[in-house]
Amino acid sequence: MATSIVIVLLVLLVGYIIYVFNKMIKASNLNLEAFSNVDVALKKRYDLIPNLEEAVKGYAGHEKYTLERLTNMRTNLSEKMTIADRERQENKYSVVIRDVIACAENYPELKAAENFGKLQDALVKIEEEIELARRYYNGTTRNYNSFIQKFPNNILASILGYSMRQFFEVDLMSKKNVELDFEDRRKNNRQGVKDEEKD
Repeated sequence: MATSIVIVLLVLLVGYIIYVFNKMIKASNLNLEAFSNVDVALKKRYDLIPNLEEAVKGYAGHEKYTLERLTNMRTNLSEKMTIADRERQENKYSVVIRDVIACAENYPELKAAENFGKLQDALVKIEEEIELARRYYNGTTRNYNSFIQKFPNNILASILGYSMRQFFEVDLMSKKNVELDFEDRRKNNRQGVKDEEKD
């Protein structure tokens, strides 16, 4: 009788472990898939670089410099980047792309150009996609983190090497309308490059 009870308890324990493991795998895969959607949307912003180059071509040397920085950022993207590293990279990208868009204020003929207007509209649309994908990713991250923090799930998660994942925040142009001083931004960008080189 005692042996039967032990066997039943062991079967229940194994069944529970399998259930928790499967749920953990599902939550983890859903989270990774959600970030791949964020990644696709973010890469669409980088795909605008050739269009930006064409739109601002011939207006000022500074725009060429900022566009080169954007191109370098796209080149430096890596699948091995952590979420925190990617977040920093994307926030730098947002600052530089704001700089390029702000140049339209200094060049009325550029601001009035049809292709530049379409480019701004495309950027806003892409950033809306990024925001939706980011919210979904952060939702799956919250669910995954909550699941592996609960007792006794946390014991199994620790044994299997599952750990908490970071939320993803990115500073998008469309999140806030900021008045930009182009001259001050140029100084800040040069200082930022110097700081990056020191790092």
